[in-house]
Amino acid sequence: MNNKLTEMKIPRPADLVTIGYQIFIIIAICFHFFAVPNPGFLLLYHLVIIAFLLWLPYAKTNKVIRWLRTFNPLIIIPTNFDELHYLVHNLNPVDFDELLIRIDYAIFGVHPTIWLEQFSNPILVEYLQIVYATFYFLPVILVVILCRRKEQENVNFFVYIIVLGFYISYATYFLVPAIGPRFTLDHLQINPVTGLWATQSIIDTLNFLESIQRDAFPSGHTEMTILTMIFAWKFSRKYFWVLSIIGTSLIFSTVFLRYHYVIDVIAGALLAYIVYLISEPLYQRLKSLSNKA
Repeated sequence: MNNKLTEMKIPRPADLVTIGYQIFIIIAICFHFFAVPNPGFLLLYHLVIIAFLLWLPYAKTNKVIRWLRTFNPLIIIPTNFDELHYLVHNLNPVDFDELLIRIDYAIFGVHPTIWLEQFSNPILVEYLQIVYATFYFLPVILVVILCRRKEQENVNFFVYIIVLGFYISYATYFLVPAIGPRFTLDHLQINPVTGLWATQSIIDTLNFLESIQRDAFPSGHTEMTILTMIFAWKFSRKYFWVLSIIGTSLIFSTVFLRYHYVIDVIAGALLAYIVYLISEPLYQRLKSLSNKA
C-alpha cells in the first residue's frame, strides 16, 4: 500500500485547475440534466479529459508527451469554451444585458458603443479587428518565448495562469449571462462595423466559431490580455513593450467593435487583479500536492 502511494503522480497545477473546472461542469450538468442537450455525451467528454490529465504524468516521456504536458490547454480550453453555447443559457436562462446597459449609461450618460461610432473609420476598424483576433495568440507567444529559453518553471507557472484565468471567467458567465451590445444595441447604431479587407472575414469566422455566446461579462479578452501583460513584464520586457501597444488596442477594441459593455471591461480588469493576487499562493499549494505524492 505504501509503495503504491509513493508511486502516485499528481498532475501539474495547470492540469489540476483544468480537472477542477471539469468537475464543476459535471456537477452543473448533473443538477440540470434534462435542461442540457446531449448531457450524456457532455459528461463523457469531461470524464475523458479528467482521465487524460490523470494519465499524463504516467506517460512515457517523448516529444509528443512533452508537448501535451505543456500545450494541452490549447486543445482543452477552446472545446470547453465552445460548449458554453449549449450550457450557459440552459443553466441560467436570464440574460443580464439590460442591467449592464443601465450601468454603462449611469456611468457615462451615453451608450459607449453608440457614442464611439462617431470616431469610426475603415482603417481604424480594420486595425482594431485584426488586433482583436490576436487575442488567443498573445499568451501563447509568451509561452513559446519561455520555452525557447528553456525556463520550464516559468512555462509551467504561466500556463497555469492562462488556465486559471480562462476557467474563472468561464465560471462567471453562468452567474451573469450576457450577449453584448453588438446584439442588444444594434438597433440604435447608425452604421455597421465596416473595415477594409479583413474585417468582415474575421467577424464571420468569429461568429462561426463562437455562435452566440453569453460571454460578455466579464470581458475575458481584457482579463487575459492584462494577465499576459503583467507576466510579460516579469518574464520578457521586450514582449511587454509590444503588448503595451497591441494589448491596449485590444482592450479598447472590445468596446469600439461592440463586443463588450464598458462595465465588462472594468470587471475583466478586476478579475485579472484577483487572479494575480490568488495565483501564487494557490500555485504553491497545488505544487505541494505533487511534492507530497
